[in-house]
Amino acid sequence: MFTLFKTSPKFPQVKPINIRMAKSYLMKFEESLRNFEEIQKEAIHS
Repeated sequence: MFTLFKTSPKFPQVKPINIRMAKSYLMKFEESLRNFEEIQKEAIHS
């Protein structure tokens, strides 16, 4: 899941990234985390 933070052959150095893209990615990531927590709660209660 966290392969983004590892240095890989494709990305030998950190390049400046599009902040809008990064923000939208983070928002999607947080949203999926919240959805996952909701599913976990439902699984526990059912």
